[in-house]
Amino acid sequence: MSSDSDTPDNNVDINDTEKVSKAIKKFINGEGDDGAGASTAQSGAGKQFHDRRDVIKALTNLQTSYKPKFAPNETSIRTDSFKHALLNSMAKMGNTSMSKTLNAIDGRTIDFVEMLFGAFLRDENVSVAIKSLLLELQIPLIKVAMLDAQFFQNDKHTARRMLDTVAHLGIGIENADNTLVKTIRLIIEQLQTTFVQNLNSFNTALTALNRLTAIEKDKSGKQEGETQKAILKEHARQIVLNELQRNTYKKIIKKELKPLILKQWAALMFQRFIKHGKDSSQWNEIVTLLKHLVYSVQPITTSEQWVLLNNDSGVLINDIESQLKTTKLSPGGIDASISALKEIHSNLIESSEFFSEQPDYSLSERSIDEIIEDSIEDMPEEEGEPPHVQISRLPTGVKQGVWFEIYNGTGKALRRVKLSVILFDEAKLVFVDRHGNMVIEKFANEFIEELNEGKSKVIADHSIFNHALGQIINSIIR
Repeated sequence: MSSDSDTPDNNVDINDTEKVSKAIKKFINGEGDDGAGASTAQSGAGKQFHDRRDVIKALTNLQTSYKPKFAPNETSIRTDSFKHALLNSMAKMGNTSMSKTLNAIDGRTIDFVEMLFGAFLRDENVSVAIKSLLLELQIPLIKVAMLDAQFFQNDKHTARRMLDTVAHLGIGIENADNTLVKTIRLIIEQLQTTFVQNLNSFNTALTALNRLTAIEKDKSGKQEGETQKAILKEHARQIVLNELQRNTYKKIIKKELKPLILKQWAALMFQRFIKHGKDSSQWNEIVTLLKHLVYSVQPITTSEQWVLLNNDSGVLINDIESQLKTTKLSPGGIDASISALKEIHSNLIESSEFFSEQPDYSLSERSIDEIIEDSIEDMPEEEGEPPHVQISRLPTGVKQGVWFEIYNGTGKALRRVKLSVILFDEAKLVFVDRHGNMVIEKFANEFIEELNEGKSKVIADHSIFNHALGQIINSIIR
């Protein structure tokens, strides 16, 4: 996850370390506006407090057995019940009564950490399965906060990075019954077993999580690459089909010529689109040749048309043959198609009423491309906005690699998916799961409407710790 924090207008920037440090110190020390600490009043009342070393020891005893579970729609931590469990553990550990309590600073440190975990629970960007795992890190984080006075101010702290890595790993997880969640849980359990006071346990856990992140990225990346290839191939096939339909609309294509146009030339177009794209000169070259080819085999109705075919047939056939030979198509099939094209041209020229007249068209100022364009009948346009207009209306945050919680139909659960491909020619968005497999397609206008209505939303891949810390700091300084 990135270390960037969400900083709403008029809120304290958590990167302002001086203000953050001051706010945390004021909260934990229980200082009022006059600077007096609450702990002073408590000690003056004659209460007995547990030594911090004993608190740390009791927390260590609890951290392998205290297993809170996240319940759907849960938004707060049961701090009082946790403190009671802690005091009970300390009483048993020291074989004493529960007359002692936590000193104010330790109590407020626990309160602050629990406020952070409450913010984790309310963070809708964190998957439900991961929230349960995060809850198991409460005690280790409380101990870190008590052992390291700079923990809350140090945004590079190993424990904070570990929390963020867990959340990032689980961004696409939709249920807890999978190998990734089980592996993360094993790493957390190892931390709970080994962590006493030395932060090496957190370093070991972070190293394991980073290794797991690399493995998952490699696996999902390879599969997503295969998925993208399949999507783009299908897209290319559709683009070629649309281009063929557009240029043969209401045109006469003889049976013997269909293998050339609908198979061989289609294969060439597919190859060019995949390799160079629709905006390339290579693509435009074969589309132009397709137009010339289709125009050349239409019944001759004007002297202009006859002259063009009579003069350009040889050049056109040579160009078509040269292009086809750049493919891996069967040479025998190419020869058969070229022979059929030559015969059709010859028959059209010699059977035309203009054959005996041999008209001269050398004075014409129109190019062959202009003549062909005039002969093309436009197909009926599809209803709705053109694809490029739809794409232009997408919010700036909608881009490849971004995760979304996406509407999956009435009565169906939302899906956590990543935007993998944007098909600009079709105004279509294709989403994959965390494994890199295609899950769902959305047309741009459809998705824009879902975003506006709140049916679908972006999942922010942010630092959950910084996000939560910012919320808590802003709540306590108001």
